[in-house]
Amino acid sequence: MPFFGGEELRRIYLKAQKERFALVANNFAEPNVLLGLLSAYEEAKSDLLLQISLGAAKFAGGGRPLPGLRALVGYVRALAADVKIGVFVNLDHITPDHIDDFLRPAIEEGLCSSAMIDASALPFEDNVAATKQVVELARPHGVLVEGELGKIKGVEEGVASDEAFYTDPDEALEFVERTGVDLLAVSVGTQHGVSKGRDLVLRVDLAQKIDERLRGAGFQVPLVLHGASGLSGDQVKALVAAGVCKVNKDTTYQYVYAHAACSFYLENRAEILPPEGATFDPITFEVSAGNWSPNKKVFDPRVMGRKVQAAISEVARECLRQVGSEGRSLYA
Repeated sequence: MPFFGGEELRRIYLKAQKERFALVANNFAEPNVLLGLLSAYEEAKSDLLLQISLGAAKFAGGGRPLPGLRALVGYVRALAADVKIGVFVNLDHITPDHIDDFLRPAIEEGLCSSAMIDASALPFEDNVAATKQVVELARPHGVLVEGELGKIKGVEEGVASDEAFYTDPDEALEFVERTGVDLLAVSVGTQHGVSKGRDLVLRVDLAQKIDERLRGAGFQVPLVLHGASGLSGDQVKALVAAGVCKVNKDTTYQYVYAHAACSFYLENRAEILPPEGATFDPITFEVSAGNWSPNKKVFDPRVMGRKVQAAISEVARECLRQVGSEGRSLYA
């Protein structure tokens, strides 16, 4: 299947709203996470929504966000052409100060299916103005726009809040009416970063009230859950039933990646690091004492990479089960 745009993505969200399931929006910054996700999603026959943040694009571009985004999306496009599911890219947490230097060229070059403008740290009127600007920029290109209303505790892509401010249903309706956003990220008690669901004051009832308020006014605007890492399966399912159609996952994959890589290297430490007290020259492959030499079957980064891919694939399948999107691809 090809890499798809906003109109195809809109069809999936409409199906998700009708049938009460959600898409997991999966952040990635390099190939191992992407390959693990593709494997899980193709097996599950679920359309894959990838997310690229400004920080991820900057990392992939060696400090240059736009070239990094082009590289990541080019890789996605090449792999998407050979899978039997729909593949989409959302730009995640782009702040107003990066509209012109990053978001505008990304939209104009067709590098995304949707984009999230995060002006939630601004006063309501400024948030409306910045979000509306992006909607007007994106609409001619068929790119969906996600706005955010309310503050989610924690730090994400430079947007920081020490406490959560729950989204008000009446403000949510006004925000949607005035901006024309296609999706709305709401604050219902989750946190960015490392958090445990049992420690959160999660307002499933508030998500439901916002969804009902929007639907009652004739808006088919899916709700988005940021800070979903750490929630239990039951918590996620309850939020999806309440109207959440997009569930972001980033911290979970970061930890799974690190755990798989760390475990692998600790298990194979003796075949990668020289004995204590000895030095090893990676150019001449000479060791200062004894006959030790490293094992290429272990230190080749592709070996560790396959472990990471498998670990990402396993946790991605569990996330798919939680949101109920297995077997619901429109394109499989």
